[in-house]
Amino acid sequence: MNIIYKLSNLVFIIEKGLAIILGSIILIALSAGVLYRYVFDSPLSWSDEAGMFSLAWITFIGGSMSIKLKSSPTIDVLTNFLRGKVKKYILVLGYLIMFVFVSYVLYLSIVWISSPNIMLQRSGSMGLPMIIPYLSIPVSFTFMVIHSLEVLLKSFTNTDEGVA
Repeated sequence: MNIIYKLSNLVFIIEKGLAIILGSIILIALSAGVLYRYVFDSPLSWSDEAGMFSLAWITFIGGSMSIKLKSSPTIDVLTNFLRGKVKKYILVLGYLIMFVFVSYVLYLSIVWISSPNIMLQRSGSMGLPMIIPYLSIPVSFTFMVIHSLEVLLKSFTNTDEGVA
Protein backbone atom coordinates (compact mmCIF):
# COMPACT_ATOMS: atom_id res chain seq x y z
CA MET A 1 0.00 0.00 0.00
CA ASN A 2 2.86 2.35 0.71
CA ILE A 3 3.87 2.15 -2.96
CA ILE A 4 0.42 3.32 -4.06
CA TYR A 5 0.57 6.27 -1.63
CA LYS A 6 4.00 7.31 -2.88
CA LEU A 7 2.95 6.86 -6.51
CA SER A 8 -0.19 8.90 -5.93
CA ASN A 9 1.82 11.70 -4.33
CA LEU A 10 4.31 11.67 -7.23
CA VAL A 11 1.47 11.78 -9.75
CA PHE A 12 -0.08 14.68 -7.84
CA ILE A 13 3.19 16.63 -8.06
CA ILE A 14 3.27 15.98 -11.82
CA GLU A 15 -0.36 17.08 -12.10
CA LYS A 16 0.33 20.33 -10.28
CA GLY A 17 3.19 21.08 -12.67
CA LEU A 18 1.06 20.22 -15.69
CA ALA A 19 -1.77 22.40 -14.38
CA ILE A 20 0.56 25.37 -14.04
CA ILE A 21 2.02 24.85 -17.52
CA LEU A 22 -1.38 24.30 -19.16
CA GLY A 23 -2.94 27.26 -17.36
CA SER A 24 -0.06 29.43 -18.56
CA ILE A 25 -0.50 28.20 -22.12
CA ILE A 26 -4.21 29.05 -21.99
CA LEU A 27 -3.48 32.52 -20.63
CA ILE A 28 -0.73 33.31 -23.11
CA ALA A 29 -2.41 31.80 -26.19
CA LEU A 30 -5.78 33.41 -25.64
CA SER A 31 -4.30 36.75 -24.59
CA ALA A 32 -2.11 36.76 -27.70
CA GLY A 33 -5.14 35.85 -29.80
CA VAL A 34 -7.16 38.77 -28.44
CA LEU A 35 -4.22 41.16 -28.74
CA TYR A 36 -3.48 40.23 -32.33
CA ARG A 37 -7.15 40.19 -33.36
CA TYR A 38 -8.24 43.50 -31.86
CA VAL A 39 -5.05 45.55 -31.56
CA PHE A 40 -3.02 44.46 -34.58
CA ASP A 41 -6.06 43.47 -36.69
CA SER A 42 -4.26 40.27 -37.70
CA PRO A 43 -5.83 37.26 -35.93
CA LEU A 44 -3.69 34.30 -34.99
CA SER A 45 -4.94 31.05 -36.45
CA TRP A 46 -3.44 28.83 -33.75
CA SER A 47 -4.32 30.60 -30.49
CA ASP A 48 -7.88 29.31 -30.15
CA GLU A 49 -6.81 25.76 -30.87
CA ALA A 50 -3.90 25.90 -28.41
CA GLY A 51 -6.22 27.24 -25.73
CA MET A 52 -8.87 24.62 -26.48
CA PHE A 53 -6.45 21.69 -26.36
CA SER A 54 -4.86 23.00 -23.16
CA LEU A 55 -8.31 23.42 -21.63
CA ALA A 56 -9.15 19.80 -22.45
CA TRP A 57 -5.93 18.61 -20.79
CA ILE A 58 -6.31 20.81 -17.71
CA THR A 59 -9.96 19.75 -17.27
CA PHE A 60 -9.11 16.06 -17.10
CA ILE A 61 -6.00 16.66 -15.00
CA GLY A 62 -8.08 18.78 -12.60
CA GLY A 63 -10.62 15.97 -12.34
CA SER A 64 -7.84 13.63 -11.32
CA MET A 65 -6.51 16.11 -8.78
CA SER A 66 -9.98 16.45 -7.28
CA ILE A 67 -10.05 12.71 -6.60
CA LYS A 68 -6.70 12.93 -4.79
CA LEU A 69 -7.91 15.86 -2.69
CA LYS A 70 -11.36 14.31 -2.20
CA SER A 71 -12.85 17.57 -3.42
CA SER A 72 -14.92 16.27 -6.30
CA PRO A 73 -18.64 17.01 -6.15
CA THR A 74 -20.52 14.44 -4.10
CA ILE A 75 -24.10 13.77 -3.13
CA ASP A 76 -23.86 13.15 0.59
CA VAL A 77 -27.50 13.28 1.63
CA LEU A 78 -27.42 9.61 2.65
CA THR A 79 -24.03 9.62 4.36
CA ASN A 80 -24.88 12.73 6.40
CA PHE A 81 -27.50 10.73 8.29
CA LEU A 82 -25.37 7.63 8.81
CA ARG A 83 -22.86 6.97 11.56
CA GLY A 84 -20.23 4.40 12.42
CA LYS A 85 -19.62 1.25 10.41
CA VAL A 86 -22.62 1.70 8.13
CA LYS A 87 -21.30 5.07 6.99
CA LYS A 88 -17.85 3.58 6.45
CA TYR A 89 -19.27 0.70 4.38
CA ILE A 90 -21.28 3.08 2.20
CA LEU A 91 -18.22 5.29 1.64
CA VAL A 92 -16.03 2.29 0.81
CA LEU A 93 -18.67 1.09 -1.64
CA GLY A 94 -18.71 4.54 -3.26
CA TYR A 95 -14.92 4.57 -3.58
CA LEU A 96 -15.03 1.06 -5.03
CA ILE A 97 -17.62 2.09 -7.62
CA MET A 98 -15.50 5.13 -8.50
CA PHE A 99 -12.40 2.95 -8.90
CA VAL A 100 -14.24 0.48 -11.15
CA PHE A 101 -15.71 3.32 -13.22
CA VAL A 102 -12.44 5.16 -13.84
CA SER A 103 -10.71 1.85 -14.58
CA TYR A 104 -13.36 1.01 -17.17
CA VAL A 105 -13.13 4.45 -18.80
CA LEU A 106 -9.33 4.05 -18.87
CA TYR A 107 -9.76 0.71 -20.64
CA LEU A 108 -12.19 2.24 -23.16
CA SER A 109 -9.88 5.19 -23.80
CA ILE A 110 -6.94 2.88 -24.48
CA VAL A 111 -9.04 0.88 -26.93
CA TRP A 112 -10.16 4.12 -28.61
CA ILE A 113 -6.69 5.69 -28.77
CA SER A 114 -5.30 2.45 -30.23
CA SER A 115 -7.50 2.64 -33.31
CA PRO A 116 -5.44 3.25 -36.46
CA ASN A 117 -7.37 6.27 -37.71
CA ILE A 118 -6.41 8.32 -34.62
CA MET A 119 -2.79 8.57 -35.78
CA LEU A 120 -3.86 10.00 -39.13
CA GLN A 121 -5.89 12.90 -37.77
CA ARG A 122 -4.46 16.41 -37.60
CA SER A 123 -5.86 19.59 -36.11
CA GLY A 124 -7.18 22.24 -38.46
CA SER A 125 -5.12 25.31 -37.57
CA MET A 126 -1.87 24.07 -36.09
CA GLY A 127 -1.60 20.77 -37.98
CA LEU A 128 -0.93 19.12 -34.62
CA PRO A 129 -1.41 15.34 -34.51
CA MET A 130 -4.74 14.82 -32.76
CA ILE A 131 -3.18 12.06 -30.69
CA ILE A 132 -1.76 14.83 -28.46
CA PRO A 133 -5.10 16.27 -27.30
CA TYR A 134 -6.70 12.81 -27.33
CA LEU A 135 -4.03 11.49 -24.95
CA SER A 136 -5.48 13.73 -22.24
CA ILE A 137 -8.13 11.09 -21.62
CA PRO A 138 -6.01 7.94 -21.05
CA VAL A 139 -3.28 9.87 -19.23
CA SER A 140 -5.67 11.59 -16.84
CA PHE A 141 -7.70 8.44 -16.28
CA THR A 142 -4.50 6.58 -15.46
CA PHE A 143 -3.88 9.24 -12.85
CA MET A 144 -7.49 8.89 -11.66
CA VAL A 145 -7.09 5.13 -11.26
CA ILE A 146 -4.00 5.67 -9.11
CA HIS A 147 -5.70 8.30 -6.94
CA SER A 148 -8.96 6.38 -6.60
CA LEU A 149 -7.03 3.25 -5.62
CA GLU A 150 -5.23 5.26 -2.94
CA VAL A 151 -8.52 6.70 -1.66
CA LEU A 152 -10.07 3.22 -1.66
CA LEU A 153 -7.15 1.68 0.24
CA LYS A 154 -7.14 4.54 2.75
CA SER A 155 -10.84 4.04 3.35
CA PHE A 156 -10.18 0.43 4.40
CA THR A 157 -7.49 1.44 6.89
CA ASN A 158 -9.14 4.61 8.18
CA THR A 159 -10.90 4.04 11.48
CA ASP A 160 -12.35 7.53 11.79
CA GLU A 161 -16.06 8.02 11.32
CA GLY A 162 -15.47 10.83 8.83
CA VAL A 163 -13.73 8.74 6.19
CA ALA A 164 -14.49 11.26 3.50
